[in-house]
Amino acid sequence: MTVSDGLLMIWDKELGSREDDSDEEGKGTNRVNIEIVYGYDRPEEVRVLFEEYTNMLVANDPSFQEYLDLQNYEEETGHLKEKYGMPEGRLYLLYCDGVIAGCIGLRKIDDGSCEMKRLYIRPEFRGRKLSEFLLETLIQDAREIGYKNMLLDTLPFLQSAIHLYQKYGFYEIESYNNSPMDTSIYMKLDL
Repeated sequence: MTVSDGLLMIWDKELGSREDDSDEEGKGTNRVNIEIVYGYDRPEEVRVLFEEYTNMLVANDPSFQEYLDLQNYEEETGHLKEKYGMPEGRLYLLYCDGVIAGCIGLRKIDDGSCEMKRLYIRPEFRGRKLSEFLLETLIQDAREIGYKNMLLDTLPFLQSAIHLYQKYGFYEIESYNNSPMDTSIYMKLDL
């Protein structure tokens, strides 16, 4: 990975296999071009991904809408730099072969703690380990910023995300954010 003009690039990477990713000769062809870019100057693309993400959450748990209202979610996309701005935060968009595929955010909680937000991969891009690229990038950034731990909250139906977090060393903790969602799962990674 290299950083150049706000663009983190991973070129021509081999990703996890999918049944529909084979060429005519039957050889696996899982090579794609991945670009990870800062999302601050692309608010419309961020808004679309955030909306897909929150619609998925509300569809699976309608009570999540109350939590979004408390977070003042509607204003979030209008103030991306304030919520996720550098040097203490990050907001990334991921493109797969030039098509927007996912996002992730990082925000400061206090001098030692940050929070991962809005990890989302569009359904048609899942199963290719793209969330791992985003998560690894964010963890590396959090360490470079100087955070001691990364927190997140998630919901029980997001089992694949929970397994991903555990794979990277996150473990369950008590609530850290006064969420009204009594079903939320809170996790922490020691950086």
